[in-house]
Amino acid sequence: MGRRPHIQWPEGARIAVVPSVALETWPPDLGTADSLQNEARRPIPRTAPYPRDLNSVTDRQYGERVGVYRLLELFQREGINTTFFVNGMNALRTPDLIREIHRQGHEVGTESLIHNYSFMKTPDQEREDLDKTVAAVVQALGQPPRGFLSSGVRPTEATPGLLAEAGYLYWADLQHDELPYTLRVKGKDLVALTYFQYLNDYTTFSGHEKSPRDLLQIWKDTFDYLYREGETHPAMMIWGVHPCLSGRPYRAIILEEFIRYAKGFPRVWFARCLDIAQWWRSNFSEAWVEDWPNFYGPLQA
Repeated sequence: MGRRPHIQWPEGARIAVVPSVALETWPPDLGTADSLQNEARRPIPRTAPYPRDLNSVTDRQYGERVGVYRLLELFQREGINTTFFVNGMNALRTPDLIREIHRQGHEVGTESLIHNYSFMKTPDQEREDLDKTVAAVVQALGQPPRGFLSSGVRPTEATPGLLAEAGYLYWADLQHDELPYTLRVKGKDLVALTYFQYLNDYTTFSGHEKSPRDLLQIWKDTFDYLYREGETHPAMMIWGVHPCLSGRPYRAIILEEFIRYAKGFPRVWFARCLDIAQWWRSNFSEAWVEDWPNFYGPLQA
């Protein structure tokens, strides 16, 4: 197929950088033996008289109680705006926080209603979940969300069609590109973006995985390579941080160091996902179009 034709970012930027924030609320089975959620340590045994690990529960609540405010202060101090992907329950439980995120100039996109996985839902259940999520954001902000990232970055084949029906502009789950493109589904268009899951701070969740300092180097290496290529082929670097992880002091300093590092280069566009999607829609919507589904199906013998 060959490399895609290059595009241009605003003011000739060589790279678009989005350190997005996943502000999440977890389902009641968090910390139980049967939970599907990622855990930093082994789950409690099924035979335990008390079935829930409160360490897991309160560890995640740190993000909503402390970490998100530290990240907001960090972005404000560095003078950048980004995208917050929130669960609908965050908009219902803490509407003042959602309004403050929006007031500071950040985009409020969404995940699902609560942090659970689309592959566990029928299409009708996924549609109902999405409708409730959109309604929660409208209730908090008076306007619908424009962008979507599946919880756990785990969509279904029904996801893009449901997003197009619900009026979303872009979808950030697919992992197969470094540029936006137009995804045509059910007669409607979505802008497809790529959230770089390998740059996610969850890669430093457990002690046997990478350290935050290791992750900082990975961020820098990714930025350096894309920035070099950006002289002729500008690309984007979108990834996620979580307030329950990157909102902690020893992790927030890593994000701060990276932002200051990237700001030291000319022609770097710190953007929101919405900005990138709108730029694509306004300038390149017909430059690269694919029809859904656009992934390999089952291999035939």
